[in-house]
Amino acid sequence: MIKSNVSETQTNQLAQSNIISSQIAPFMNNVNNAYTRSYVEDIIKQHSLDSRSRVLVIDQEMHVILDSYDDFESQNLDLVEVDNALMGINSANIYRYKTDYIMYTAVPIIFQNEIIGVIFMSVNADFIFENVQNILDKLIIIFLIALFVSFFISVFFAEIISTPIESLTESVKKVTLGNYQTKVEVKGNDEIGALGNAFNSMSVKLFQVDDRRKKFVSNVSHELRTPMTSMKIVSDTLLSQDHWDEAIYREFMQDINSEVDRLNNIIDSLLYLVRIEKDEIELDYSVTYVNYLIEKVIKTIKPIAQMKHIEITFISNNKIQINLDQEKMQQCLLNIVGNAVKYTPENGMVNVSLTDRRDTIAISIMDNGIGIPEKDVPFIFDRFYRVDEARARKTGGTGLGLSIAQQIVQLHQGSIEVTSHMNQGTDITIILPKH
Repeated sequence: MIKSNVSETQTNQLAQSNIISSQIAPFMNNVNNAYTRSYVEDIIKQHSLDSRSRVLVIDQEMHVILDSYDDFESQNLDLVEVDNALMGINSANIYRYKTDYIMYTAVPIIFQNEIIGVIFMSVNADFIFENVQNILDKLIIIFLIALFVSFFISVFFAEIISTPIESLTESVKKVTLGNYQTKVEVKGNDEIGALGNAFNSMSVKLFQVDDRRKKFVSNVSHELRTPMTSMKIVSDTLLSQDHWDEAIYREFMQDINSEVDRLNNIIDSLLYLVRIEKDEIELDYSVTYVNYLIEKVIKTIKPIAQMKHIEITFISNNKIQINLDQEKMQQCLLNIVGNAVKYTPENGMVNVSLTDRRDTIAISIMDNGIGIPEKDVPFIFDRFYRVDEARARKTGGTGLGLSIAQQIVQLHQGSIEVTSHMNQGTDITIILPKH
């Protein structure tokens, strides 16, 4: 800004100086003539009045011939600008004297291609810096206003932002202490609101997991206590008398053996889940005919199905061969098909089908059993989750079978889809990639 104003003023002053130079150049050689001197003096004084500047006419010896203010006549003026002008160079510079800025300009007086003198002008340049100072003053005022407004806005928004964050922090502390039912009030749809919604979702999930964990502990305690109690009763009975008939003795020992097997199944399931959580399970892939694997599973479960007069059918259009861990996939299918038989009433039906898709295969287990309530479908693979506690205890199990099945499928990079309708049946589809 300052540089532009200075350059513009210098250009204007040099232009004025050149106008004066061209006007008086023809009269310089005869300037000592009273008439000519008066004419030249009128010219410089008129320009001085018009431009509010001081105009000096200087000869080649740096003597002031004329001064529009009549002060410096006959004096020498040895300045850089005058030296430059005598060498044919236009000059313009600004100097500061005390509190004022002054601009000096000097141009040569040329007549018949010869430098015969110098036009020197000085003008007050305070106006250049006054304009800039006014602008700076305005900018400072605008800056201060903007600073105040920014401070006010910052305080205002800090209060808006910090209040929900402080509330969220307090809620996090409560959740850390185990109060999983803690919620935060969500206002608006901004990032803070999204964070609040995420926290509430997390809180709900933690509460559900904790609730299922408590139920699971209760169920496991019951499952462990039941065989332990049975074995205790049987063993106490055996010890109550010195002699027992061998048939009764063997029956009691068979009951104890059955309960021990039940305990082992519960413990094995728990240990298997722990190993999965620690990523200790590794798949032993091998080329497997999936048809044969399914037939083997059906053959294993068929005796249980026959006891309930449940028909198990298997449908497959062609033989499918892929890489998978036979043992673990067999365990997965035993859990799912076993569940289908377990929760299908007598004289029911369980249908297993195998379909070859482009990049995957699908194993579908469909029954016409009791079905699963719609609200429970998203959670049936969650660990510790049981749809009906009473029915689960009646049919046996710990609610871990489906969770283990899902983990096995996911280890194979597959997925499980579930559709179910109450009192109509359930369809569970295992989708596995072709390796």
